[in-house]
Amino acid sequence: MRNVGSELGALLKKICLWGGVMAAACWAFTLLWGFDITQLTGFLLGWGYMCLCMFYLGVACEKAVELDGKKAKRSMLGCYMARYGVLFVLCAVAMLTKAVSAVGILLPQFYPRIILYVMQIRERRDK
Repeated sequence: MRNVGSELGALLKKICLWGGVMAAACWAFTLLWGFDITQLTGFLLGWGYMCLCMFYLGVACEKAVELDGKKAKRSMLGCYMARYGVLFVLCAVAMLTKAVSAVGILLPQFYPRIILYVMQIRERRDK
């Protein structure tokens, strides 16, 4: 697997770091209902999968930029299909086995969009 470019790599590391903070905060919120190991493992798995998806997306984007139009579209479509396919399987297994929390897996998938939105707001405010 190729290395993600320095600027994109720094952004992805920031997303993973803040995603971990958000996952910990959400898990801590679930402690109001009592400790449940499935919640902890669900948020850990969800956060780990979010980080893996973001780095895979970064590599796929860098690769797609070098391709022509149709190949780039196919490459990005394959990336999205793989990411959402694995997410579907993870959630299905979580719901069927009750070994991990499906909510803990799904919730971290929304963090990158939230983090990027907050970063945009802070950039605009700093200008």
